[in-house]
Formats: sequence, C-alpha cells, structure tokens
Amino acid sequence: MTIDAQLWQAYCDPYFRFEQQLVCDQFAIITAWNPGSIWLSKVDNDINNQRLAQEMSHTCWCNVQVGNEDFSWMEQSFAVQIGQGKARELGRKYGQNAIYYVEGETLYLLSCIEEQSKVSLGNWRSRCR
Repeated sequence: MTIDAQLWQAYCDPYFRFEQQLVCDQFAIITAWNPGSIWLSKVDNDINNQRLAQEMSHTCWCNVQVGNEDFSWMEQSFAVQIGQGKARELGRKYGQNAIYYVEGETLYLLSCIEEQSKVSLGNWRSRCR
C-alpha cells in the first residue's frame, strides 16, 4: 500500500500549536484522528485519541494541534517522548498513514505504511504558531 502523492504533499507542510512547551530533544507528534484519512466525527476522533492517550500515560507528552497554515484543517494530536520505532508502531495501530518526529531542531515525516520512508521537513520551531 502507498500513500496518495497529493496527500503526502499535504503531510509535508504541517503547522503546530503546542499546549505547552516540551523540554526534550526527541519526540513524536501522533494522533488517532481520521484513521486511513477517512473523516470521522469529532466524537469518534476524541474516543480514538483517548485510547491513544491511555497508551502514553507513562511518558512525557502534551497536546498539540496539527494543521495547515491557517488551521482551517487541523487534527488534535500529541507530542510524546518516545522512539521512532514505537511511534510508528502506535501510528500503525491507530490507522495513521504517517506521523511526525522531531530530532533536535529537525522535523521529519515518517510513513507508517512504507517502513523506510523518512523525509526531512526542516526546522520544526518555524512551523509553530
């Protein structure tokens, strides 16, 4: 299975609104919203995210909105201090095509479908609103 090129391009231009400042050098940005890029109701998406949050309750995390530049589209997500492997595993479990990962100052887009797909998107802080 592959990700549609237009959808992948949209994933390559994310913006973030963090609820609080994270104090870690590596973290994943992950959601359980709209699995398989199929739009669900806010109620269903919130239920999915509650399940994901329960799996992350043992580690450092905070809420973050991920959206397009003007946030006319956005998904409630989590910034969580976990490794790339675990992050991709959670992404797959919750039906995500891709997740974001931060290493130092660099933001990466990681496919949850194609194991080796990892794209550098530049400085993550420049995408914070």
